[in-house]
Amino acid sequence: MLLNLHRRATANLGDLASAPAQYFDTLKNARIADILGWDETENRAEGDREAWMADFAAARGLILGGGGLLGIDFFQPALDFVFGSSRRQRPVILWGAGHNNWRIGDWRALKERIVLDQWSFDLVGVRDYGQGHRWVPCASCMTPALDTAAEATNEFVAYLHEANREHELVHRALPPELPRMHNDGDLTTTIAFLASGDTILTDSYHGAYWGTLLGRKVVAFPSSSKFYGMKHPVPLCAPEDWRRHARLSIRYPEAIGECRMANRAFALDAAALLGL
Repeated sequence: MLLNLHRRATANLGDLASAPAQYFDTLKNARIADILGWDETENRAEGDREAWMADFAAARGLILGGGGLLGIDFFQPALDFVFGSSRRQRPVILWGAGHNNWRIGDWRALKERIVLDQWSFDLVGVRDYGQGHRWVPCASCMTPALDTAAEATNEFVAYLHEANREHELVHRALPPELPRMHNDGDLTTTIAFLASGDTILTDSYHGAYWGTLLGRKVVAFPSSSKFYGMKHPVPLCAPEDWRRHARLSIRYPEAIGECRMANRAFALDAAALLGL
């Protein structure tokens, strides 16, 4: 049995959609679980932690990712647990994860470097480009919903992160009549909404990522370092500057092909390592 660990105890669609096991036939029998399932404070339902620990002990291979698991104190104990609790040799793969450092202050100071020296991954693919590791973007690029999206019907749409501590500031900076959606919906509906805008304004990493894959222009309001690692960069600005930066946004028609190719190649290497 294989175990794919990522963030599941959340309403954030980007996290929920980031598990590679959702998209590849070679991983269709893998179990998917929350990366914090070992923690009693996170996994409170009776029997859930015991079931998680049983799966963790039985897994012959672990996949960590995707999502912003790196460079953030919130997930560091989980990564330490994975490597500190392994009592037998088994492959551990990092797939489509990225840095996610955030702090209160100037968003321009949120750049980050990935350091993995403390963890002995057997195969590494990170979603952040130019970090000295193999680039493997979020596996959600494989969703068929991206292939069936309709043409844009709005000049601008806004896709907003409920958990952003500056959420109200973003709301006040955008025109009230602007079509908007939050990041707690289902994937098909969300992709359709993003596709409805010619330019997407967002403080969500996956809003920027999926918008780019759809061939839309994107302007992002950064809340963590994750916005600085995109292979296909988008203009970053404070919410009140969105009109000026919208003129700087460009399309990347090659992005979806590049992202899918990187994931397919990584899936082959993962399958070989896991003996699939």
